[in-house]
Amino acid sequence: MKRLILLSIALLIGVVASAQSNNETKSLKLGPNGYEHYKHEFRLTVGANPLEHLEFGWADWNHNSDFLQTDDFLYDGAYKATCGYSLSYMYSPRKWLAFGLNVGYVGWWQSQFSNTTNALHSTTFEHHIMFVPTVRFSYLNRRYVRLYSSLGIGYGACLVRTRDSNGVPTKHNNYNESFVPVQLTPIGVSVGRKLFGFAELTVGSMANLSAGIGYRF
Repeated sequence: MKRLILLSIALLIGVVASAQSNNETKSLKLGPNGYEHYKHEFRLTVGANPLEHLEFGWADWNHNSDFLQTDDFLYDGAYKATCGYSLSYMYSPRKWLAFGLNVGYVGWWQSQFSNTTNALHSTTFEHHIMFVPTVRFSYLNRRYVRLYSSLGIGYGACLVRTRDSNGVPTKHNNYNESFVPVQLTPIGVSVGRKLFGFAELTVGSMANLSAGIGYRF
């Protein structure tokens, strides 16, 4: 996963450098309040507190092996998640409208412990990979500040893998599922021109609060 994140960052830096060199001499026609309309946009986003998958339901079950059999001698630990990470591209034909694709990742894990000794028995990991087409509506456009809302609904793949207390993969409770990720952003703000930062009050499969950097051209 670290390699994927580093590759995404490198890709964004390359696109930014290329776009900046190609558009350095191009002038934009300014609109009211100095607004500059850029049609293309890339973003790197980090989000906190994604919703658990059960809150949106699952579909298309595809189990590759049997579930791990639990019994009265085991209990579940806390259900935990990483931050949500995503890379997105948006196309804006109008200053108030943009649409594109958001590709995201969230990792979840939960451990099981012995009821008698509290020793670690096993840990189940879930890798959520999401492809979310998104539409965004901007209702305040200034040269340096923009306010917007967005909605995305797409396809998600969940890869479930279990390891024992020694970190060795088990033959049980390993399966794949697909689900429907949803990401709603009631309000978001971006600050900057071509290179900008942003923060969003959002709720969904990728995050409940998010922030990041982006580049327009």
